[in-house]
Amino acid sequence: TAYYESKDSQANKSCIIVNKFGQQLFQRPNPHSPYNVVAWHGNYLPYKYNLERFCAVNSVTYDHPDPSIYTVLTAKGDENGTALADFVIFPPRVMATDPNTFRPPWFHRNVMTEFMGLIYGKYDAKRGKNGSGGFVPGGASLHSIMTPHGPDAASYDANVKNPCDEPTKFEGGLAFMFESSAMCKLSQYALNCEQRERDYA
Repeated sequence: TAYYESKDSQANKSCIIVNKFGQQLFQRPNPHSPYNVVAWHGNYLPYKYNLERFCAVNSVTYDHPDPSIYTVLTAKGDENGTALADFVIFPPRVMATDPNTFRPPWFHRNVMTEFMGLIYGKYDAKRGKNGSGGFVPGGASLHSIMTPHGPDAASYDANVKNPCDEPTKFEGGLAFMFESSAMCKLSQYALNCEQRERDYA
């Protein structure tokens, strides 16, 4: 059973709630305990979902479509047309596009922050030099609002040479992305850790 405070002397006692955000601690006085409930009424519950089974919508004509077509879950933002957060998955899928097209994401800027990670395998837009390095499982990238980004040089070179004259099944990896209208701040640990790819461009 989850902990709760039922005695009036505990439940109605004032307390200070401490919250950590952006590597700083903030505090707020509260007139009662936050544990003065036995249960919450609502429809929030844990759910297990096999991301490989997500039914991807994809382009059957040309170029790389907007990643919003891969959205699994979304949380509405304050403004119409923007999300506080979208959870996006890039599952195994058939890529059927017209000849003379470019399948990976093109160079672009967003009004959303993109935090992307690789669960397993490889990602077709981040091969790394000579096919080594690049985006590795467990790795992540962060592109803040209006930061230009796109495929790395090796991925770009390989894909401009690809005639795209027949459908291809991409099943070499599983990547995810959180897209948010909020800015994300990096910790000092992330900026200075030895795993950071310093020549990422």
